[in-house]
Amino acid sequence: MADSLPAELDVVVLGTGLQEAIIAAAYSRIGKKVLHVDRNNYYGGDWASFSFSGLLSWIEECRGQSTSNAGANWKDKILEGEDAIQLDQIEKTIENVEVFCFASTITEEDIVEEGALENKQSNVDSDSAIANGALTSQDEKDQTSKVMNDEEENPENIKDPDSSLSTKDVSTEIIQPEDIPSSTDVSSPTTSETSVAKELIAADADSSEIKTNNIEQAPDVSSQEVTKQTKKMTYSQIIKNGRKFNIDLTSKFLYARGSLVDLLIKSNVSRYAEFKNINRILAVQEGKVQQVPCSRADVFASKRLSMIEKRMLMKFLTFCLEYEEHPDEYQDFKDCTFSSYLKTKKLTASLQHYILHSIAMISESANTIKGLQATQHFLQCLGRYGNTPFLFPLYGIGEMPQCFCSDAVAQAA
Repeated sequence: MADSLPAELDVVVLGTGLQEAIIAAAYSRIGKKVLHVDRNNYYGGDWASFSFSGLLSWIEECRGQSTSNAGANWKDKILEGEDAIQLDQIEKTIENVEVFCFASTITEEDIVEEGALENKQSNVDSDSAIANGALTSQDEKDQTSKVMNDEEENPENIKDPDSSLSTKDVSTEIIQPEDIPSSTDVSSPTTSETSVAKELIAADADSSEIKTNNIEQAPDVSSQEVTKQTKKMTYSQIIKNGRKFNIDLTSKFLYARGSLVDLLIKSNVSRYAEFKNINRILAVQEGKVQQVPCSRADVFASKRLSMIEKRMLMKFLTFCLEYEEHPDEYQDFKDCTFSSYLKTKKLTASLQHYILHSIAMISESANTIKGLQATQHFLQCLGRYGNTPFLFPLYGIGEMPQCFCSDAVAQAA
């Protein structure tokens, strides 16, 4: 492989992190010969995204790092007139890596990750994958046969797929007296016989209601138990479904009008990745998770804010969009914290929490100017690609370094 490298190079870039990838792509675009290398077997450096098994492998690698240079006879390979630069053998940006598992630790033997390929970051072998697939298939068959047996034993519990009513609602409608065929429609010789027939029918309806209610109670309890069981997640299930999600080492959102998005568009590097707009922003306040109203429509559609709060919030956000034109409003508070400035605007505690932590997204020690700038930037990004100002790479932030690395290769071709 070393024989195929060019004899002369303009730039050597070490590492495939986001900054290194952008530099490599920039030099490649202006016609420079770039050698881009990375000692890791994955792209991204500290910006990488991993599947669950890949993250576990990365943790083991971090724990196994050593600063020892024993056996490295690199000094003998230095020719006359050459200088050597010794690189660190350990990542200084990563320290104290620990694993904490909050899921059930009940494990199964030979559990494997579905859909994984054989590589350094996966513990998959073909035999165990086939066996796991067979077990999964057998479990599905057993579950199907169990459901069919339940339906045969309790046909009244079968729900019409086209109906939006629950089993309980259907049963209630069936047992209504007016829906039960009545023999009173047939002419009877005497009034007394008719009244007796009505009483018998009412008694039958009551007894059928009692029986139906008794039948309903059992499946309701079992369905609740099934629902509770499905909410539990074990460590084995996390490993098995580890390729259905990615985990970022550096979690970042992209502002819709941020500098990185502008760079992706101008350089046309965005064609190498797919992006998704963040649907909503949530905030935790007083132990409850609440949606943060971002746009004008969200503000007035919110049921958590009173009409007075809605007007106060819209007034303040409108001011933040053009705060430079009204210096008298904030000049006296330039040296104060943004949280203190919000209190002077007579905003409620809920509105102050939303603005500080979910819109401006700054610390409580940040000054007023920084808070106003952050709020303005947030509002300016709204509506460009969706209801929130944030974009996210579909397969994780690790896509960004890979996109610029791909662009560097394409420009050099």
